[in-house]
Amino acid sequence: MPYISALLLVCAGASIFAAQNVENSLFPNLFYNFFAKEIQSQYAKVLINYGVLAICLIILNFITLRQEIVEKQNFFPLFLFAVLNVAAIQPGQLNAQILTNFFILISLYKILKSYREEFVLNEIFESSFYISLSAFISFTAIINFPVYFIALSILRPFNWKEWIVALIGFLAPVFIYESIAYLSNFNQWYFIKAAKMFFNDFKFPTFSEYYLPLVAIIVLLFIAALFKMFSFGLGNTVKKQKAKTIFLWFTLFNIFGILSGGMNSSELILIFSIPFAFILGDFFYSIKQTKISNTLLTLLFICILIVYLASYNLI
Repeated sequence: MPYISALLLVCAGASIFAAQNVENSLFPNLFYNFFAKEIQSQYAKVLINYGVLAICLIILNFITLRQEIVEKQNFFPLFLFAVLNVAAIQPGQLNAQILTNFFILISLYKILKSYREEFVLNEIFESSFYISLSAFISFTAIINFPVYFIALSILRPFNWKEWIVALIGFLAPVFIYESIAYLSNFNQWYFIKAAKMFFNDFKFPTFSEYYLPLVAIIVLLFIAALFKMFSFGLGNTVKKQKAKTIFLWFTLFNIFGILSGGMNSSELILIFSIPFAFILGDFFYSIKQTKISNTLLTLLFICILIVYLASYNLI
């Protein structure tokens, strides 16, 4: 944690003096667009982006330590999540996906907490509420809705009360928003309009040449992690196996997010950062030869350095 905290402080300080954004995110997200217009200060943008990222890391730490889905001494998920997010943050722009990941991580913590517990209706309601709320920040998060119910079916035996409570949790943010929109006569039926826009605006993402080496090495590491996972198993406990199965479903459905309108390299990294942090983290932890893991991490840092040099117009 001290090393990761130092990394965040150094990168946040450096972002204040960045000359440009390597990429610009252009998503039709209601709250993101509203706050993005209101906040113009470079210092405020950096503070919000890295402040939310720090909170995400705290939640991720709770998941890794308390839910025991990775080895207790495995800090690679925390480290990789920090590194991937730092590489994808654009210094001059508020990033909606980081705040979206905050709600997704809370939902993930709540649903994992319900495993083998008896009275979990509160956890199920809260987890479905937060995953639904995430779509109001970045509507691309709608692709995680099916993953939630898959996770619920993996972690819990079927119980109609729990599924009804989960549906109520999904509908609660929509009901609250539509009630406020009706009373204020502002942008009613936003969720339906945004869903139509999401499905009608599929297109191939734009890739910055500065992010291509980073995306390439992440994909290669993920393929290696999959090969190791299917060769040696998903874990030595049932909960680890179930959690990794959920992350694989998470990754599969996030592939549909690649075609979301406005998607670019940095947004793709942020969307996949949660499942990849755990899957790649477990892969790095399983490497017994330090030279190999250090070489792979060095290549990863070189790719991230290319992005940072581009933001300062040095390459």
